Amino acid sequence: MTAPPLHILSGFQVGHATPVELDDAWAGGWRCDRAVLRWTDDPARATWTAKTLDRVRPAGVAVARPIRSSDGRWSVGGWNARTFLSGARAPRFDETAATVLRVNEALRDEERPAFLTAPEPGRTWSERDILAAAEHAAWSPDPAAVVGAVLDPDSVPRDDVAQAIEKVVGLVLLRDEVTAPDQLVHADALGTTAYDGAADPVVTDIVPAWRPAGWSVAVLIVDSLAWANAEDTLLNRWSHLPDFPQLVLRAVIYRLFVHVLHPGSRPEAWPGLARVSDVVAARFR
Repeated sequence: MTAPPLHILSGFQVGHATPVELDDAWAGGWRCDRAVLRWTDDPARATWTAKTLDRVRPAGVAVARPIRSSDGRWSVGGWNARTFLSGARAPRFDETAATVLRVNEALRDEERPAFLTAPEPGRTWSERDILAAAEHAAWSPDPAAVVGAVLDPDSVPRDDVAQAIEKVVGLVLLRDEVTAPDQLVHADALGTTAYDGAADPVVTDIVPAWRPAGWSVAVLIVDSLAWANAEDTLLNRWSHLPDFPQLVLRAVIYRLFVHVLHPGSRPEAWPGLARVSDVVAARFR
């Protein structure tokens, strides 16, 4: 993504700033003085996110608040702005788990956004559609019906994709009932939480899902074990959460489906995901 043009900077009252691209904690946003500008192809979702970030007040968490344009809009030409807060991603996994639970508590009474639906078959899926389908499949009583819409039965998958399919078939059989209530939760704590020393953790975005509160921690732990060198004991430290074994199981299935469905999935990402799949499966033996 190229830097925001001058008229966009001026619209958010930072026309004097030189845009500097930020790291992935800000999803490739551009720092422009006090603001971080990001482009979106989904204005409705961006407006919902801005309104939600504007009103939630999680305890002990610094949230990147949205900035309105000079004429009061949340979005200008596909760009939105948030307040820049210093910090960087760090392997502080337990703190991140505690942080996202506080965010979820602040989100508990929020309504389900209308856009949180499984993607429709019969059309080309965007990356966001693929992620939504993978999550839906992880929870669906018939995962094959969800993902079959985009899988080519005549294609020969890469070795790692074939292995992912094999693992997911076995893990689906281990699923059992989840009784914890669904609510609005933040589904990407690892990718959106930043730290600056002893200051409150910074949350740069909310990635919404409609799942039990512990789902956020389950996805965080699976991602951390697979790709961020977290220790397996992280699973034990958060096992007190309601339905946690089943939530972690579904989080692994979710990531396996993403690996299978996403055209950009990389073979080098497979060893970490394969290992955490085996670690979680072993807990059901």
